[in-house]
Amino acid sequence: PTVALPSAAWCPVCLEPFRDPVSIHCGHHFCRRCIGRCWEWATGTFPCPRCGATAPERSLRPSPELARVLGIARRLARGGPEEEEEREEGCQKHQEPLELFCREDRALLCGVCRESRAHRAHEVLPAGEALRGYKEQILARLQTLRDDRDKLLELREAEMGRNWEYLEKVESERQRILSHFQGLCLTLQDHIQGLLAKLGHLEREAEKEQEENLTSLTKEISRLDSQIQELEKKCQEPARTFLQDIDSTLGRLQGEQFQPPPSPLLELEKKISLFKERNVVLEETLRSFQDILMFELPEKMPVTLDPSTAHPQLLVTPEGGSVGWASAPGPPSEGPGHDPSVLGQPGITAGRHCWDVEVPPVGSWALGVAREPPETTRTPPEEEPPEEEPPEEEPPEEEPPEEELWSLGLCQGQFWALTSLGRVPVCPPAVPTRVRVCLDYERGRLAFFDAPRRALIFAFPEASFGGRRVRPWFLVWGEGARL
Repeated sequence: PTVALPSAAWCPVCLEPFRDPVSIHCGHHFCRRCIGRCWEWATGTFPCPRCGATAPERSLRPSPELARVLGIARRLARGGPEEEEEREEGCQKHQEPLELFCREDRALLCGVCRESRAHRAHEVLPAGEALRGYKEQILARLQTLRDDRDKLLELREAEMGRNWEYLEKVESERQRILSHFQGLCLTLQDHIQGLLAKLGHLEREAEKEQEENLTSLTKEISRLDSQIQELEKKCQEPARTFLQDIDSTLGRLQGEQFQPPPSPLLELEKKISLFKERNVVLEETLRSFQDILMFELPEKMPVTLDPSTAHPQLLVTPEGGSVGWASAPGPPSEGPGHDPSVLGQPGITAGRHCWDVEVPPVGSWALGVAREPPETTRTPPEEEPPEEEPPEEEPPEEEPPEEELWSLGLCQGQFWALTSLGRVPVCPPAVPTRVRVCLDYERGRLAFFDAPRRALIFAFPEASFGGRRVRPWFLVWGEGARL
């Protein structure tokens, strides 16, 4: 019964007659509930759903006059016959009322247009019937959109709830980590204070015993000085006086024999040695803890072999994930560098990184990092005067400086820690099948672990990279060698 209401009496949000109408800052009217739902999640500004005009704050003004008019219209619609629909303008061509609707062309027609050749074969309905049919379709679609909107609102609420739960879990994990590490730091700090207190006690005890020892030595020196002065004076006496009590003098000298006082240093050294022995276990535990952190904390870095840096005797797979020794007769040909090695990428200039390498039990291989040499620039030769002189021989090209290496390798069944300056034998408890290389660039620490066992094989504690880029480095030699 409310279809006869003018369009101004319909809410532009729900497309139904106003219920509790209110006006907003721009003058447009809406249902209080509809505009409230539109502004439910608005922050900062409040836009009009119809014209888009914004306001800095929420402002709803009731419209009692419009509400009374709508109430009267509803009562009239319920109590009397259905009002005639608002008549539109007539057909511009025939000046007849537009009372029909063509379904094919979806256009309003008058009676004359209905009989024209353009619409004679089309399905034509009364305008009111077409209005009701299309309005039912629109209302059905409107209800579907409302249902979808409600579902999306529920989904948004659920997503916001899950997001808050996720953030709460992250914060809880942050607090847990801080609590554990702060507790560990406090424990270590307390232990450090205890050790320093014990060392302070040993220091004070050593100072006290040293002072007592020096006092004793000073007294003994003073006593000996008195005896020396007494004997010197005795020697200066006349012969008769000197010989009168020679027996007592000789007896006193024979009875007093010098005995150096015992030194307290031996006892202090024993106490310090005992103190060190008690802290060996703690030092080993802290060292193991540092190794575990260096093994677990860095994120794994994907390493790809760079074929342009590979020695000609090596074969690098197309995807850059493996390198092996090429079976070819004769000695290896000369190529980039003297060792059959290849560099990986990307390069490293900061941070903590690690990567795993599958290693074979046979052949000879090595892996680690190489520091790139400084770039060398050659000065161009000076221009010679245009004189006819025999051409000078070009100087031989300078060999590029060798890279500085820090690596771990296997050669003829023996493990070695290798640098550009030398090598040190290494004896791991077991032959590894997968080696993890862990690099802390800022601290200059490079460590090699048996990855499956999480056991440290060897570590370079103070590698100096000089602020230059380092790259993963790999070497293979001999049949069956592959990384």
